Amino acid sequence: IGAAGLIGSGVAERLAENGRTGDLYLIDLHENLVKAHAIDIAETQVIAGNTWTRLHAGPPADGTPVDLVTLAASTPEVPDGNRRDFLAANLRLLGTLAPTIRSLAGTGGIVLILSNPVDILADCLARIPGIDPHRICGYSLTDTIRFRMAVAREPGAHVGDVEALMLGEHGGHQVPLFESLTLAGSPVRLDAAQQARVMEDVNGWFARWSALKPGRSTGWATPAGVSQIVQAMADGSPHPAAVWTGDVPGLPGTFIALPAAFDGARLAARPDLLPAGAAAGLSAAAQSVAEAARAALAAVR
Repeated sequence: IGAAGLIGSGVAERLAENGRTGDLYLIDLHENLVKAHAIDIAETQVIAGNTWTRLHAGPPADGTPVDLVTLAASTPEVPDGNRRDFLAANLRLLGTLAPTIRSLAGTGGIVLILSNPVDILADCLARIPGIDPHRICGYSLTDTIRFRMAVAREPGAHVGDVEALMLGEHGGHQVPLFESLTLAGSPVRLDAAQQARVMEDVNGWFARWSALKPGRSTGWATPAGVSQIVQAMADGSPHPAAVWTGDVPGLPGTFIALPAAFDGARLAARPDLLPAGAAAGLSAAAQSVAEAARAALAAVR
């Protein structure tokens, strides 16, 4: 949903190439753009060697539910703001799209939210009757990628050798797992000054992007990341995502980024993969998201 936009069309192109989808339905108010993207992507499929995935401009004609609904529809991002600046407008958009999302997801489909702020919107969607919160998640892989890149700069390492996770809220209450960093497979410890520089780098990303005045949101990393997350869902392997925390001891029922895995029926958090030192930060992040979701819904009503 939102397949004509920068993020949505990029995700569609990636999913059409990765071979994990049998039928890919592109939905957007701009039907002419969706049809144009489908023509372009079909030619890309030939180049990439995957002509198995079938492209459709529009939803399933017979109303058949799908396995995965990807929500990329969003109001335009603006410079000098933050992710929560998009909340009110995107929440109204979510309310408009909720019946379509419920219909497409049916009783078993997963809903993957890409629109910002992903964790708060996921919480709000879960409060709308009809979709089990275990079938809702928010995309958060890019936070981890930026964290890995910032960590790699400290020892001057290759980012491909760094394993790291950034969890919590997609925004103000991020939780970096410094305790579990590895470099080329071995544990690595950053001192307080290095950790401070890493977080300054991560927290300053949005301001640096906005200062460029690009007139667009980021558009390449998220589609690549979504393709990777879909692969992880298919394999059942753990990956970071904003998932339901109602089953996690010590956390309120909301959505924050945690290690999670798809078990064939739902996305389940994997608290067993968390270091003990992350508990306080994750609790603060969950409280922040839950409070923001409640306030946003009250304001819209």
